[in-house]
Amino acid sequence: MVSSSRHLSIPVAAADVSPETTVGLLLKQAERFRPRTLLRFYDEPAQAWRAVSWDEFRDRVLLVAQGLIDTGLKPGDRVLLLSENRFEWLLCDVGIQAGGGVTVPVYANLIASSVQAIAEDSGASLAIVADAGQAAKLSGMRHPPRVLSIETDVKRWLGEPGAGWPDVRDRLVTLSPEDVATIAYTSGTTGKPKGVVLTHRIVVAEVQACLKAYDIRPDDITLSILPYAHILERVAGFYFAGVLAGAQLNLGRGLDHLVEDIKAVRPTCMEAVPRLFEKVEQQVQDRVRKQSRPAQVLFRWAVATGRKKARSSRPGPWLRLRYAIADRLALRRLRDNLGGRLRFFVCGSAPLLAEVEEFFWAIGLPIYQGWGQTEVTGIATVNTIAEHRFGTVGRCLPGFEIRLAPDGEIEVRGPGVMKEYHHNPEATAQVLSDGWIRTGDVGSIDQDGFLTITDRKKDLIKTSGGKYVAPQPIEAQLQLDPHIQTAVVVGEGRKYVTALIVPNWPLLMKELGLDRLPEKLVDDPSVRAVVQRRVDVVNKMLDRFETVKYFQLLPRALTIETDEMTPTLKVKRRVVQDHYRDLIDLMYASPV
Repeated sequence: MVSSSRHLSIPVAAADVSPETTVGLLLKQAERFRPRTLLRFYDEPAQAWRAVSWDEFRDRVLLVAQGLIDTGLKPGDRVLLLSENRFEWLLCDVGIQAGGGVTVPVYANLIASSVQAIAEDSGASLAIVADAGQAAKLSGMRHPPRVLSIETDVKRWLGEPGAGWPDVRDRLVTLSPEDVATIAYTSGTTGKPKGVVLTHRIVVAEVQACLKAYDIRPDDITLSILPYAHILERVAGFYFAGVLAGAQLNLGRGLDHLVEDIKAVRPTCMEAVPRLFEKVEQQVQDRVRKQSRPAQVLFRWAVATGRKKARSSRPGPWLRLRYAIADRLALRRLRDNLGGRLRFFVCGSAPLLAEVEEFFWAIGLPIYQGWGQTEVTGIATVNTIAEHRFGTVGRCLPGFEIRLAPDGEIEVRGPGVMKEYHHNPEATAQVLSDGWIRTGDVGSIDQDGFLTITDRKKDLIKTSGGKYVAPQPIEAQLQLDPHIQTAVVVGEGRKYVTALIVPNWPLLMKELGLDRLPEKLVDDPSVRAVVQRRVDVVNKMLDRFETVKYFQLLPRALTIETDEMTPTLKVKRRVVQDHYRDLIDLMYASPV
């Protein structure tokens, strides 16, 4: 293995590789930061966090590139990357591109049929997988014809000397900003996943726009908890925060170790999705409910004071004093539980409920919501320290423009807009026109340019009465109750709105003293009463045509394995409705 103390003779100077390529950007920054730590990961055999310098990371990337070329990688070849987050994932991603190849990231938790569909559609010539279990998902497939392993092939390359580098040198100096860097597949919530083609120029332009908007510096420390197959974590977390901004990256070990990792890393900034923030807020509220009455009163007063301060553009001396007292008595401890150094969170992937956003601001942990999708390289609009508005996903990144179509669909133009869908000119023509991309999201833009997301256009429900209902906000409100795990609102072409609800079965069974299987409890009056209380609360917030008239409880969680959830845990509505068609029909068999 290459040690951090032994560096290789690099085949070219950074100046000889285009800085408008991902690899050129890395080489340029490596020359700047050299012995500093680029990232840390948890070394399981050593049971300790291991630091990797910029020099070492660059050397290992080039060793992976040389290994791939020796294996037969040709410029433009697509390489499937199928693994959970790990140090070698990042090495392979950049190494593929350094060898002139195209990275096709695949979520490690995808089922075999979905992995095979991406492999076939991309026409991958190689695959790099984490282990035999992942390799089995590609068994018997025409694409890719060769499957390599991180544990054997990649680690073997990392132990080779890399002398000469003639092939790597040629690939690096001929790498063009217009070459394809990656094909990232969409989540497929509304149909077959499509391959989003992103060139080197597009990725680099995106991260440069992020640097103009976000205050992330070389002395920042980040913790990666989202999959690198997710466009947000890969582009914003690695290429922007790490490579371009120079922050120290820390590779989290997954949600099971999140609390330990936060305490060990003590990050200054993090990216996460709304569901994580909602769960944290629920857990805090649950703990408070178990405390004494005086402690509950103190906590609620402290949070209410924090909300007032967060909402005030110019807090007066009395409010500042009250907040200082609230912070000292209650709020600081919450931040200490999250490492004590967090400056802010970045939230994307889905809309965040306003009350959850305000809660984190109230305790002194700002959340900056942003919005984007794979087709715009992850981010198109952001809230920032200088420009923030609650309940919105911010304003355009520098260089981007947004506008609304007559039906409210959001359209985007800017440097991060994709080149095309891979081998799918029909789908490309449907969304791309004159540099503008139709995103499929619906929203509104206020007079100051702040964007608010309503829902996915294809998810909007049109009742038989002609009323449009946005299901996501209703589902999010229902899921705020700790007794509800997942809610799926239904009603397309129907007279009224209903819902399929997965309760938090362990919590409900514990609280209600029930010991039967969930299959036997879906019609239990005590269980339904708990869920009905939350439905009633949410219905009071809605217009009459939006209210949930009936609901059915599901005995099990929606899962990736049953194809009801995407790898990023978004509900596949059509699949869920097909699976539970009989239950849905029952809710429309009774008069309102």
